[in-house]
Amino acid sequence: MNKKLLVATAALLVGSAFGAAPALAAENPMDQAGIQHNMYLGCLMDTNAPPDGALAALVEKCGYNPGMPLERFIATRQPMVDAIDPTRPMTENLAVLRQQLSAYEFSFIVRMDQIVQNAQDLDAAAVQFEELEREGIARLDPRSKNGALVLGGLSVVRHSTRYWSKFAADASSRQAAPPHTGWAIVAASDAMGYFLFGDSEMASGTSYLAFGILVSQGYFPLYASGEISP
Repeated sequence: MNKKLLVATAALLVGSAFGAAPALAAENPMDQAGIQHNMYLGCLMDTNAPPDGALAALVEKCGYNPGMPLERFIATRQPMVDAIDPTRPMTENLAVLRQQLSAYEFSFIVRMDQIVQNAQDLDAAAVQFEELEREGIARLDPRSKNGALVLGGLSVVRHSTRYWSKFAADASSRQAAPPHTGWAIVAASDAMGYFLFGDSEMASGTSYLAFGILVSQGYFPLYASGEISP
């Protein structure tokens, strides 16, 4: 892992301890998922890699170890990432999980969708995501595979909203939807990546590509020039 990533890790750990929702950071046993997600996402954003080079950058620039040769990693994961459409509901993108998760566990994904669809701004969405996470902490078993997956996804979406909030302060949407709906969509895409792969690093890659797709569709005109760092 390079020096930039180590510095980012330290900053994120400090932010988790003293930033928004510290109680959730302490109470969610899967909170490392969100911390790791933001660390790798920050590195990817710094690389400004093209969409078809994002997974390679995740490995070569950000230090992710996929556990397989790079060529095989890209060949197997790129089609899965490309199949995610950030403009479609999470429930559609993650329909395959209906067979794995119980109805109650899948309801967290349903309710994330509802939060995004009704978002007036990113701050309001963040509050609702945190309320959902509190419910998950109280009722899900982190020792189970599914409980850990849902709690990890809830941690990722909380950390993601904090990460994207600095971008949301600088850009608005051309779309007819409320100005910050696009940012809520990006945050939800981060969680989608985690739910699909069970991996914070791959969630960051999904997030990066989702952001690029939304930029190309005119959601964030200030970032349409190709320079995506705030």
